[in-house]
Amino acid sequence: MVALAAPQAPPRRSLPRIGVVAVVVIAAAALRMAFLSYETGDARIFLSWYEHIASNGGFAALKDISFANYNVTYLYLLAALSYLPVTPLIGIKVLSAAFDFLLGYFVYRLVALRYPGKWWPVLAGALTLFLPTVVVNASMWGQADAMYAAFAVGGVYFVLRRRPWLACVFVGIAFALKLQTVFLFPLLLLLVLLRFMPWKTLLAIPLVYVVLDIPALLIGTSPSQLLEVYVSQTGTFDLLTLNAPNVYQYLGTSVTSSAIRITGILVTGFLVLALIVAVWWRRVEMSSTRIILAATVSVLLVPYFLPAMHERYFFLADALTVVAAFYLPRKLWALPVLEQFASFFAYLPFLLGSGGGFGGGRGQRPGGTGGFRGGTGGSGTPPTGGFPGGGNGSGGFGGRPGGGSLGSGGFGGGGFGGGAVNSSIVDMRILATAMLGALALALWVTTRQFRRPTPP
Repeated sequence: MVALAAPQAPPRRSLPRIGVVAVVVIAAAALRMAFLSYETGDARIFLSWYEHIASNGGFAALKDISFANYNVTYLYLLAALSYLPVTPLIGIKVLSAAFDFLLGYFVYRLVALRYPGKWWPVLAGALTLFLPTVVVNASMWGQADAMYAAFAVGGVYFVLRRRPWLACVFVGIAFALKLQTVFLFPLLLLLVLLRFMPWKTLLAIPLVYVVLDIPALLIGTSPSQLLEVYVSQTGTFDLLTLNAPNVYQYLGTSVTSSAIRITGILVTGFLVLALIVAVWWRRVEMSSTRIILAATVSVLLVPYFLPAMHERYFFLADALTVVAAFYLPRKLWALPVLEQFASFFAYLPFLLGSGGGFGGGRGQRPGGTGGFRGGTGGSGTPPTGGFPGGGNGSGGFGGRPGGGSLGSGGFGGGGFGGGAVNSSIVDMRILATAMLGALALALWVTTRQFRRPTPP
């Protein structure tokens, strides 16, 4: 008789790990549920988009996307949500918060490349899920930054796996969700120049963007609207900083200057190109650690020196600083601490503020009594003026700043465009200094690593 081999039991180490991961996921989900009913001004904007879509035939409403200022990829998700029997506010937040877990997963996978079979990747993923900014961004604020960040970090993961086409597909999806994906583009340019990845793979990024526009084109959306959405975003705000803890905080939060704005863009471009050329000139051999460091520096440096940045634009840095700290824990343990301190305290004025901006009420963007669609509506009065806004500070989204007081504008009118923003619990110059410290630390460690004769 032939003896049958006994089935092998699964590795003992896998069961505890699965249990710990399950506990982390459940705890992270429960924490987010506590904030789902909190309504912020930004959440009201997404609710207005949802209501427009739901009342105009779901996907059919995307024939004209002028009611929103996000790319159509995000609007697809809102349209799909409109067919489900869910509370709109809860649905919008859960939709965005789901990507927190995808972000945590890719952080886990990145750290697992460094420590295969260890517990450190689980800890890295858990820390990402419980970062204050990651917790409140979707579940409390109603924002969707985890969507693009999850795919962008996934793109970095596939770069390390030497799968450049898939990496660029992921970056392309991220770019189709949010323009802030460009903060990672310097890394891709560097890798192409060093021949770590073929230049042709970069074509996947615009290709994915166009492919994701095809459903909208079939619905009847104007091609010009699809192509111009990011161009219009770049010209929405005139302030040098929109509560971002960056260099412009030292100049004041209500400064508007075209000359400084242009200078800031040129300086940022110069710094990025100078760093890329310096690495390319030395023909540095890239390793996983060096790629992670280059990515981290990129997503810290660009929003720190670019003008008209929001506080949320460091969201990619929230995740990648954690990854960098696990790759070089002795040297970079303070990096996510500094970055998270600056980033989270910059969130608080908008999360806990009252009155002004976007229609009044708690958690609003400060700066006026007008709502998103108009210029004079307060917390209890329907706003007037409409989406395009006006040029005198009384309009809605498209208006330019008018005057220097906390006034009657909406999203881009006198309310948020002109005047000052709510004061932070911690002075914004202190937060800008903390973020500068994070950037300086990342640059110092990266420079030392890149000067080593062989990859670490």
